[in-house]
Amino acid sequence: MIKFWKLKRNKNTAVILINDINIYTGKVKSEEINNFSRQIENNIIPKNLFSIPFSYIKRIENQENKNKIAIYYGGDSEEELIIDDKIIKAEIFDYLKNRLSELNYSKVNPSIFNYAKPQVFAFLFTFGLFLWSLYYAIQIENGVEYVLKGRAGIGSIMYSIGLLGIVKVCIIFSILIGISIYAFLKKIKSKSQIEQLIRL
Repeated sequence: MIKFWKLKRNKNTAVILINDINIYTGKVKSEEINNFSRQIENNIIPKNLFSIPFSYIKRIENQENKNKIAIYYGGDSEEELIIDDKIIKAEIFDYLKNRLSELNYSKVNPSIFNYAKPQVFAFLFTFGLFLWSLYYAIQIENGVEYVLKGRAGIGSIMYSIGLLGIVKVCIIFSILIGISIYAFLKKIKSKSQIEQLIRL
């Protein structure tokens, strides 16, 4: 049995198919959708669709207020099913939940740190570089002289930035830190409950 959804996207139609062993996704030209549907009715999987075998799937996530279902499979691969219609999105996830009964279902409210981990590390990394280059800037303005030896590395880059002076270092990193804080706040704003199907 093939379960089939059509999602209209501009000139093309996005399709999601689920049969007994795979999830299929792809795009079909509007003029070809009738022929595509006839193949489905005859229990034939059309060509040129991307497939993910059930056995490869490690985790499926359905986050509230987001227009996608994320499928994690294989090594570190991920496929996103973009579904703007909330009703269809819920229907597809519920179908997968029932069809893949071997996966463990749960609902989670991710912690701020786990949800925005990349943004937190980006802020800490940028702040660390700021302190490093600011140290050089203060030392240089106090008359300390440095002699760089060996290959140019991140230390020499921080020293070069420190040569710009305290004010310019503060301006540059204020912008970079501001960007990282904005990214963090934007990520946190999107935090919501996540339904998961996980292979234990």
